[in-house]
Amino acid sequence: MRLSPLLLLAAVPFSLALAAPAPTKAKPKVAPKKPAKKLTKEQIVDALWKQSDVKFHAGDYPGAVALHRKIVALEPTDTESYSVASWLLWSLGKKDDAMAFIQKGLDANPKNAEMWDAAGQHYNLQKLPLKAETAFGKAVGLSGKKADKMLRRRYAHAAREAGHLGKSAQIWRALVADFPDDAVNKNNLARVEEMLSQSQKGRTQSAALDFRTLI
Repeated sequence: MRLSPLLLLAAVPFSLALAAPAPTKAKPKVAPKKPAKKLTKEQIVDALWKQSDVKFHAGDYPGAVALHRKIVALEPTDTESYSVASWLLWSLGKKDDAMAFIQKGLDANPKNAEMWDAAGQHYNLQKLPLKAETAFGKAVGLSGKKADKMLRRRYAHAAREAGHLGKSAQIWRALVADFPDDAVNKNNLARVEEMLSQSQKGRTQSAALDFRTLI
């Protein structure tokens, strides 16, 4: 059976409709991603400090030290980082590494009073009174009139521990003069002056005994 021309014409649009592809939906426009904002050095150092605090509280001292090494590599003037890391190394029994890290801080900050103060406190920790006395003296000298009371006290204590009673007494006298109502300064001065008096008596008696042996 043949289809009439009329039926053929009616069938053509339908067949074409079946073969035609379905219209595609327009893709939504996606805004281009903005490049990540570059962090400043201060922001990176701050982030490293926060990470080191987490390591510290977790008891991961080696991990905290590693972060402090990164901190001072980025910011060599971060004196607190040298101080904290050296204490951590000392706590780990790495005394030589701790001393080396403090020295690294001093080399990077030779005219920074806070660094010398940190060094003095670390030398106290390692029971090195002569080095502590020198470091605190440097800190006081660099601070000038701005040297605070606690730093000057540490200097006086270190001088006493180093056996320099006269210097210790001198520092305490200056503290008493500057802070006349401070009982702590007065008590320490009295103790050092008593030690100085006993030391001088001992030397006098020793000299007298030596003289008698010559007679």
